[in-house]
Amino acid sequence: MNLITSRYRVLVELRHLRYFVAVGEEEHFGRAAERLHVVQPALTRQVRQLEEELGCALFERLKWGVRLTEAGKSFLEEARRLLSDLRRGVDRTRLVAQGKVGSLRIGFSETATHGGELPSILRHFRASWPDVRLELLLTTSIAAGEQLRNRKLDAAFVYKLPSNLREFGSHTIRVERFVLALPRAHPLVKRKRVMLGDLREEPFVWFPRSAANFVYDPVLSACYTAGFTLKIVQEVNSPTTMLSLVAGGIGLSFVIESAERTKPKGVVLRDVGDLRVGPRFSAVWRKDNKAPALQKFVEMIRSEFAEAARH
Repeated sequence: MNLITSRYRVLVELRHLRYFVAVGEEEHFGRAAERLHVVQPALTRQVRQLEEELGCALFERLKWGVRLTEAGKSFLEEARRLLSDLRRGVDRTRLVAQGKVGSLRIGFSETATHGGELPSILRHFRASWPDVRLELLLTTSIAAGEQLRNRKLDAAFVYKLPSNLREFGSHTIRVERFVLALPRAHPLVKRKRVMLGDLREEPFVWFPRSAANFVYDPVLSACYTAGFTLKIVQEVNSPTTMLSLVAGGIGLSFVIESAERTKPKGVVLRDVGDLRVGPRFSAVWRKDNKAPALQKFVEMIRSEFAEAARH
């Protein structure tokens, strides 16, 4: 393998460096040959070739051995550095191939952290593979599919799987359920469970359809089946903002049940008996992304959430 080239056709091969370093450290061709497990004449020949290629003497030949010239001392430092860099490169290549180092770009929506599974996944993966850098990117379930297609993400946690799933692998983490969010002072708080019909006159804070049609359409359809049209008084994109507005008495809202862990103190969640709508929270990735670190990440998810995928 050629390690050094110049306009003057200096060609130094890996064995030249190894042989030179051994002789330079031993200051003796015989001892260096024993250390390298080669015959001394071959070693001497390789060092002379190296000196010819470089155009300078690297050793002073003495009766008892050899001594590095000033040029030899300088080249010994460079040769050690090159061999060290090469060893590190080889080691890193092996670790990348094993999925032990590298980087992963992980996309997730704001609500993805509500249930606790995502932080747990990230924590366990970091503990198992500390040298894999995780780049966490806030996105939406709708945008994540295109970001995966464009290879801007390696994996994403979504509430809506991308279209054309033939390109993607996926695994269900949790099956969610929608519940009613209402301010603590609201009369319906006294009930453990409400029905959609109880909400026909209530104002609602809700997503715009463009932000989450996969949630918007089924919920409004369920309300229509119950005999009324959802009265939306404020549209917001952020689930956190939505719950803050509920706490402030602007309106009620529907949220996933895992919001119980992160909701404001002024918000109460109640079951809705006839609202049977809820998204699946899933991990998704490109099938053709063969990065070893991603394979380890997917393997861990499948192992930890094997039961959820069967529901």
